[in-house]
Amino acid sequence: MTPTPRNVLVAGASGGIGQAFCQQLAAQFPDIHLIRLARDTDALLPLSIATQDIGFDLTDEASMISALQALPAKAEIDWVFIATGWLHDNTTQPEKTWRNLEADHLLRAFTLNTIGPALLVKHLLATLNPKHPTTIGVLSARVGSISDNRLGGWHSYRASKAALNMLIKNFAIECNRMKRPTIIVGLQPGTTATALSAPFQRNVPPEHLQTTEFTAKHLLNVMQTLQLSDSGQLFDFKGLPFAP
Repeated sequence: MTPTPRNVLVAGASGGIGQAFCQQLAAQFPDIHLIRLARDTDALLPLSIATQDIGFDLTDEASMISALQALPAKAEIDWVFIATGWLHDNTTQPEKTWRNLEADHLLRAFTLNTIGPALLVKHLLATLNPKHPTTIGVLSARVGSISDNRLGGWHSYRASKAALNMLIKNFAIECNRMKRPTIIVGLQPGTTATALSAPFQRNVPPEHLQTTEFTAKHLLNVMQTLQLSDSGQLFDFKGLPFAP
């Protein structure tokens, strides 16, 4: 597809992995046009390349539509990286048992991990040039794999990521039917030292806790190697596929 991108869009660019991914892009491809979508554009770090920074809210479809209106009609974007995800906040932690299930927790997980990314992809596909090859990588999680689930728990997060994986597969099937040269995959970043993993890092051996730079560099390498036949699949940061 496009191993050397010219135009790249990163959604969730103010998060730990999103920021690092943008830094890697700037370092490896200094001539690209980089579009950064973030809830708070003031939180975006300056880069060595010029960027187009656009505010958006993953929980507000109208906000996504407005953000993408800043792009030219039938924009030709080579790569899209959606680096969003939610596991916990100051008042909500992953459920250890079904006894902890709450509707508000489930709704928030699905809003941020499933519905938001899916609607963003929907509006991106409607905005971009359908004849231009585009690779879309969406941050997923191995714990969203039903076949790989051996520990249980983390109900809302697991279920919302599993649903995201299904939607990724559906998008891929439909793009293939339309003969649209679009690749869409789920990407598993590994355990990375970000705010999302912070409460759980003490249980991770130091050699298995990755820096954001390490994760971003590996995910960028995966994006470069994807082929049309990979669309709809899930890949870890090493580029190895895993079952949904």
